[in-house]
Amino acid sequence: MQGDYSEEYIHLWKNHWWWKSRHELVMRAIRKLRKKRKASDEEWRLLDIGCGGGVAFDDFSRFGSISGIEPDPHLAHAIPKWEDRIEQRFFDASYVPEEKFDLVLMLDVLEHIEQDEDALLALKKILRPNGAAIITVPALMSLWSAHDEVNHHFRRYTAANLRTLLTSTGFRVERLHYFFSWSLPLMFVRKLVARKKTNYSISVPRWPVNELFKSMTNFENFLRRFHVQSPLGSSLFALVTYEETGDGGDANDLVIGKITE
Repeated sequence: MQGDYSEEYIHLWKNHWWWKSRHELVMRAIRKLRKKRKASDEEWRLLDIGCGGGVAFDDFSRFGSISGIEPDPHLAHAIPKWEDRIEQRFFDASYVPEEKFDLVLMLDVLEHIEQDEDALLALKKILRPNGAAIITVPALMSLWSAHDEVNHHFRRYTAANLRTLLTSTGFRVERLHYFFSWSLPLMFVRKLVARKKTNYSISVPRWPVNELFKSMTNFENFLRRFHVQSPLGSSLFALVTYEETGDGGDANDLVIGKITE
């Protein structure tokens, strides 16, 4: 992530329809997952990898003790309230927390890591037994654009190859679906318009447009509650769990209950 873009991140997160919509999707998933677990708030530990200075920590902290990892120095110290809960570093196999976590969030992080399989293997090691992770990634290489280049992405995913990656690294996929399906035409236009990465930037759309896009996402999420799923979308959401058996193997009989929108 470039420094000038990093300085705008918090403003975008708080105001841009894309960040606001993704956050609402993640919060719904956490609330439903939280209801499935019996531990008290004090016992639930959350880690936000690529936390952007803790911009979402006010909300995430409702569910337990929150901490984060952020490699970008512009962001890691951007919010004084949460600065002492954030470790400025890259996430890799060398990360060894004092305790393991009940829930780990990797929200549009995996695409920034060249060896994504190694990152997921490292993720397993920091989860408590019966721990869960919420992962979002950009979808469809056909949507690759200057946005991906400016933000140093290595790839975009399909549902099939993300599922294969997750299961091959030992995770159980509880939920996996596309979202922002309505935005596919918009993303293709972006690809055509933003051909040169030196000219590419992102900003919050004007109020009527921003609210319209937010409303379209809300309607898509409403349909999902009735199990109306689009076969494609510009992003992917995954909820995964992992449990290690006593002999160090992967448990295949983990059941946490079906989690729906």
